Amino acid sequence: MNIQLIRYYDIGNINTRLAKSLNERQGVLPPLGIAYLASSLEKAGHKVNIIDAPAELLTNEQVRSRIRDFHPNIVGVTSMTPSFLGTLEAARIAKEEGAITVVGGVHMDIFAEETLSYDCIDYGLVGEAEESFVKLCEFVSGTKKIEDIEGIAYKHNDRIIVKEHQIIDNLDSLRFPAYHLLPMDKYNSIIGLRPVSTMISSRGCPYRCSFCYKSPSDKKHRTRSAKNIVDEMELLVNNYKVKEIMFYDDLMFPEHVENLCREISKRKLKVFWETPQRVDLVNKDLLGIMKQAGCRMLRFVVEQGDPEMMRFVEKKITIDKVNQVFGWARSSGIDSFAYFIIGCIHENEKTIKASIKLAKKLNPRFVMFTKATPLPNTPLFEIAVKEGFITLDYWRNFFLGAKNDPIKPFVKDSQKWVSKAYREFYLRPSKIIEQLMHINNVDSFKKGLDGFLGILALDREN
Repeated sequence: MNIQLIRYYDIGNINTRLAKSLNERQGVLPPLGIAYLASSLEKAGHKVNIIDAPAELLTNEQVRSRIRDFHPNIVGVTSMTPSFLGTLEAARIAKEEGAITVVGGVHMDIFAEETLSYDCIDYGLVGEAEESFVKLCEFVSGTKKIEDIEGIAYKHNDRIIVKEHQIIDNLDSLRFPAYHLLPMDKYNSIIGLRPVSTMISSRGCPYRCSFCYKSPSDKKHRTRSAKNIVDEMELLVNNYKVKEIMFYDDLMFPEHVENLCREISKRKLKVFWETPQRVDLVNKDLLGIMKQAGCRMLRFVVEQGDPEMMRFVEKKITIDKVNQVFGWARSSGIDSFAYFIIGCIHENEKTIKASIKLAKKLNPRFVMFTKATPLPNTPLFEIAVKEGFITLDYWRNFFLGAKNDPIKPFVKDSQKWVSKAYREFYLRPSKIIEQLMHINNVDSFKKGLDGFLGILALDREN
């Protein structure tokens, strides 16, 4: 069969956590989820095509034309809840062109029944879909019964059936993402080298931070073998000339990092890489090993500069530990990226200023301040509902087509505080000089200028 997979635009997302002027400039990275699906479908003998509309800057009519040219039997669209309206537009286009439509992604783990209430969406994939999508294709071709397939949602006699979420235990059993189907020359990150790509070395996270949604598969942490990971890194370097790999794991445990670094060093692979990490999962010696193996940057989720607020968001780390680890990273020669949430529930001017002050003290290479948003099925959402900031059915109404207003901010003028935080951090004379010293080619100059203009544009959003 011909199967087309689509990443579409973030249409109608009135609740993005990142400021618009910065969201537009952060770059576009490979959609690993559908690339993994593509490789599993190819292995099963299907002809697969990927449309990455944001990367290729395609209009909706160009997407329609691409679908029409490929003549797909099935079109799969990936979705997150805030971007569902874009997913819906893509599904409608595919349905109008005569394809069977399938929606997957994190959104389906929460709102499968509601999603399938739309006539233009035929099936859903819940959980990790590399195996279930292949089996769904077997059903469509008439070789498998739908009731025998786990990890899907479907319509039956005016009812919507949602089967058990699927989890892939052995990640090494998966083929590498189908990079050959992606426009690899289009991907770029404002904080990364170019050419750049993304990877994952593990799936799942055992922690339960208050602002973070966890799907059933997230709750079981699994890792790939070091050999399997570095094989993929070599493929990206050799076939696509990638200079930097951005890991998108939730975290990396120390033993896993050590095994990965040993394998990279053993093969003498020359590529820079970066990854998210918790400050309580590294030590000074480990950072030295990571630096020698090509680690260029660590993205630390700090979130708060006030101890009480740190406990409230359930990070289970201390400010002292944050200061210590950022110092270790600096001495080891690894750049840092720090994430902070501004305007969380129960915050006030004092706690927000504490976060801005800590960010300036840590002085990472980059920092991101995001407005607190109660995503569905998170502890923060539950508290926000209880305290009247958001209705229980807000997100459900949002993707069922209701013209919802933006979520009421927990703290008055939250967006202005975000703008103030960015300006205070990046527009310090010492920080401007530091960033200028990192400019060593035309690409880094363009990225630096783009980021600077994005910060200056923040005031126009308030």
